Amino acid sequence: MTVAELDPDRWPDFLTLARQMGGNRSCYCMWWREERGERLRRPRAAAARQVVDQGPPGLIAYDGDTPVGWCAVAPRSVYPRLNTARDTRPLADADDLDRVWVVSCFFVPEPWRGRGVSRTLLAAAVDFAYRNGATVVEGVPIDPAVVDRSPGGSYTGTLPLFLAAGFEEVARPTPKARVTVRHRRRR
Repeated sequence: MTVAELDPDRWPDFLTLARQMGGNRSCYCMWWREERGERLRRPRAAAARQVVDQGPPGLIAYDGDTPVGWCAVAPRSVYPRLNTARDTRPLADADDLDRVWVVSCFFVPEPWRGRGVSRTLLAAAVDFAYRNGATVVEGVPIDPAVVDRSPGGSYTGTLPLFLAAGFEEVARPTPKARVTVRHRRRR
């Protein structure tokens, strides 16, 4: 399995994955990038393409030439909805939202689930964030011990996935919602 940045040349591969996202296929990983209470004024696919043209918003995993997974990772500053939701808002000590990066979304088509795709993408996302100036990398996964782990509900990843990758739980803003986890660069 290999991982590559989503750039304009890989846009068709992202669309291939987006078409398999079931009920979330119209999201194009733009949900967190929208202002709370406001829909984008243009179709999400067009908005996503513009984001890709400005720089990689995440990573695609491949098995050979076949795209088998997607992971969004970017500075917190580009995620207005993430920053205003009660269970995902920044912690009090997150003063520079351009340097705090968030792994905000995963998608792995059903035939590829359980094969380590998310684990591979998460490791690559942490590396990608630090190479691009992150001082800390966060996630907002669900805890399957307290929340039903449906594919539509676990798009932000699961707590065990992040803990296994070296993240630490730092906040639980609501008892049955998302958990905030952090990864700090090892020196």
